[in-house]
Amino acid sequence: MNALTDINLIVRTGDFLAIAGSSGSGKTTLLNLLGILDRPTSGCVLIDGVDVSQLSSRELAAIRSQKIGFVFQTFNLLPVLTAFENVEYPLLLQHMTTEQRKTKVEDALQRVGIEKLGKHRPDQLSGGQRQRVAVARAIVKHPSVILADEPTANLDKKTATAVLELMHQLNREDGVTFLFSSHDPMILSLANRVVKLSDGRQVAEKAAKERHAH
Repeated sequence: MNALTDINLIVRTGDFLAIAGSSGSGKTTLLNLLGILDRPTSGCVLIDGVDVSQLSSRELAAIRSQKIGFVFQTFNLLPVLTAFENVEYPLLLQHMTTEQRKTKVEDALQRVGIEKLGKHRPDQLSGGQRQRVAVARAIVKHPSVILADEPTANLDKKTATAVLELMHQLNREDGVTFLFSSHDPMILSLANRVVKLSDGRQVAEKAAKERHAH
């Protein structure tokens, strides 16, 4: 049985798009395909017009490194590294001076409101602070798209609201495209598009009502 069938999805630059559906509906599988962590067994995934399902592992790694940021529900931070070092980690593969990396990391930490916590390790941070470090790590490379798999699942409501507002701000001000897999009503209400999956099939899409700028 296929995890996904008959998916036809176009993601536009600047989207704040949620993939919704019950547990086991294929949300994470679809996110992994869009993030080129998995290859489709049939069909294709196009990024900027390029069919990435035909590329080599090295070429895929280069695209992930340059264009895609990831935020996971379990944060996926390296416990032995400080917040600063966790955010710096994706930059180590890029040709930058120490000073260039330092500037980018400090900017990312400031954007997510935890510039004073750079020397703390993950076990010294709250869940919300750890998720902010994860967001900073995702944005430090200035990716064109960020994939977030259930990013509010392990957060209390207040913290989840703050993290989502931060992501929404990055979307509006920096034009970063966000793709969520989630059934959190808060994410679904903020999204400008909601794509619903059921048993691996795309069953519906609804565009959110125009949100008024305040």
